[in-house]
Amino acid sequence: MKPMWVVLLAVSLTAACAPRAFTRGQYGDPAEISMLGDDWNQNDMQLTARDIVSSIETWVTQNPSAEKPVVILETFKNRTTEHIDTQALYDHIKTALIHSGKFTFLDKAARPEIAQESDYQNNSGYVDPNQAVATGKQKGAQFLLGGVITSTIQQVGPDKVAYYKTTFELTSIETTEIVWTDQKEIAKHFKKKSVGF
Repeated sequence: MKPMWVVLLAVSLTAACAPRAFTRGQYGDPAEISMLGDDWNQNDMQLTARDIVSSIETWVTQNPSAEKPVVILETFKNRTTEHIDTQALYDHIKTALIHSGKFTFLDKAARPEIAQESDYQNNSGYVDPNQAVATGKQKGAQFLLGGVITSTIQQVGPDKVAYYKTTFELTSIETTEIVWTDQKEIAKHFKKKSVGF
């Protein structure tokens, strides 16, 4: 039988090595600036989306047309070493622009399912022809909205700077002309604290 002090030591070591769980939390304001690390975070995404939306809304106001521009999203390019949820950034921008009432967005990702459902309604024989969705009436996109994000990290001694640049372009599908472009730069400065005894 092991001595009691061996058992107590084993228990205390196990407790010390076990991962600590967060036992209490609270809701916070998503718009509040929080910099807990130098990685791309939700605040960077919100700041970028806000500035890009403002810029592209200004462009469409200065270039009015009879109809709202019909836009489709290009695959976003992440040229950083981080995993960044670029779809979430697109969603922020797309949602704000749709709410502005100045743009129409087409859902490229839904096309395969839409085609499958349209085929089912029109060719399966199971759907009332009077209720089947008509084919050949989808809108055609006029513009392609694309983006790319890059980053650089500089560190000298205890000082560290994380720099992100996000560039967006709106390209005419008919002419391939880039009709609008803008970028958002973010620099975050950090200083490592020395550990004293």
